[in-house]
Amino acid sequence: MTNIPTQTFDITELQELLSVFKRTMSDLYKKETSSLHCSLSHLEVMHYIAEHTNPSMKDIAGYLQITPPSVTSIIETMVELELVKRDTSSGDRRTIHIMLTPKAVKLSATLRAKKKNMLMHMLKKLSTEQKQQLSDIIKTLVK
Repeated sequence: MTNIPTQTFDITELQELLSVFKRTMSDLYKKETSSLHCSLSHLEVMHYIAEHTNPSMKDIAGYLQITPPSVTSIIETMVELELVKRDTSSGDRRTIHIMLTPKAVKLSATLRAKKKNMLMHMLKKLSTEQKQQLSDIIKTLVK
């Protein structure tokens, strides 16, 4: 009988690989967006607002897992860049809702397409079956 070596799972290697993947995607995204004068935080906020109609500052802070004053700083810069507008709630003047400007809507769509193309480029190395397996694994992990 032949002894087949068993492969052991290395969690440290997985952590490193995930970190490298995240950095690679982040670096590619930064390269694609460097001329926009927006930070990755600004881009993430735009995507969140695009998916959630007129979220409040509190909603954005919760999503980003940062303090409301930090969100205020990000939003102020985005207002200056003409990417978002503030709107006070009709029911509670203390609640401020954020909406994308037409400029940001267009930019957000462009960036989503670039991000999709970057990911598709990276996934070219995988077979259709491997892509489906990766998708299934990620779905399981995030549930």
